[in-house]
Amino acid sequence: MSLLPIIAHGSIEGIGDLWNGVLHPLRSPAHLLVIAGLGIYAGQRLRFKNEVLAFILCTALGLVCTQSPLLPEIPAGIPCVFAALAGAMVALRRPFPKALSLMLFCGAGFAVGWDSGAEVSPGWVSLKILAGTWLGVSVLILNLANYAAMVPKKAWLKIGARVLGSWITAISALYLALLLKR
Repeated sequence: MSLLPIIAHGSIEGIGDLWNGVLHPLRSPAHLLVIAGLGIYAGQRLRFKNEVLAFILCTALGLVCTQSPLLPEIPAGIPCVFAALAGAMVALRRPFPKALSLMLFCGAGFAVGWDSGAEVSPGWVSLKILAGTWLGVSVLILNLANYAAMVPKKAWLKIGARVLGSWITAISALYLALLLKR
């Protein structure tokens, strides 16, 4: 019995390079988990504009680094580790030191960018794919943080967000186990 392959970094025929980049974070489970966890965590804390900006900038840095022949590919599962940490921070709903939160956002952004590298293609093709990926990641995390911050301060919604954080952690752990099994 064979398992179906996990297809996360493929492209959709006919929509163009930029749009393939924009949709890339939605097609990669690990990236989506990282962005969801950090977006909800930033929304819970309300004062995390600098951390979200750092995530976006570090994602851009990671995307640029993918075009360097000197860097190896990112080890499988690194984004899952960041997703599990982000989900745990949402589930715990405790204030963490600003430096720890900033390191998490920066590391996760760089990991998402580094893991999103397009195959080496002619200059403009790679540039469009990478720009689209950066745009998609940026829009997703900004929207999730904004919507999470708009949630009324009702107790049952806080519990729901914590449950969602624990699910993000659990799904990340299961996905990491699946990646390591291969």
